[in-house]
Amino acid sequence: MKIAGKRKERDITFHADGALLREGALFNTEMQKMQSTFCFPRGVYRYKSHEDADRHMMECVVDSMVAVQKSRHG
Repeated sequence: MKIAGKRKERDITFHADGALLREGALFNTEMQKMQSTFCFPRGVYRYKSHEDADRHMMECVVDSMVAVQKSRHG
């Protein structure tokens, strides 16, 4: 079987613990921040391969991160 990614499977426990709830809430907060800073140009894009699509997405992510750093640090 092929494993893609590094996601951790959480065990089912009988006792409630707020640590996982807190972790999920922090992840959600960070993702909401990312939506306001991430800028992907609108339009329809056609790529020859998945690698081209991934490359374009990563360029947009990097450009967005650079723009955020410039706005925060001048």
